[in-house]
Amino acid sequence: MQPPSTPASSASFNGQPQGVKAVMLQLAVRSGLTAVAVPVALAVTLLLYPVWSWLERTTGIESVGHSGPADWCYLAVWAPMAAALLLPPLWRLVLALWRGVEGPANTPH
Repeated sequence: MQPPSTPASSASFNGQPQGVKAVMLQLAVRSGLTAVAVPVALAVTLLLYPVWSWLERTTGIESVGHSGPADWCYLAVWAPMAAALLLPPLWRLVLALWRGVEGPANTPH
């Protein structure tokens, strides 16, 4: 009877390359953080009100109204925050999957 292998000692776990499970977990956590970043982006957008006013005065792009910054201003603040949270684990996931298919993870040690 063979001893059960652990995920750390095998090249793959449940048919996935080693490290994919950890990266997927990190991606899930960071996806949750992007949802939490919405109120933070809201606050930062409101703090940038003088910048939006200046942008509207100098370029003519509608940035502020009687109820605050325009919708695109909120998106312009939240999108880079979300990208900064999501792109690193997505990149690691792609690399882990690519190495699992073509890289040293499938070679015997």
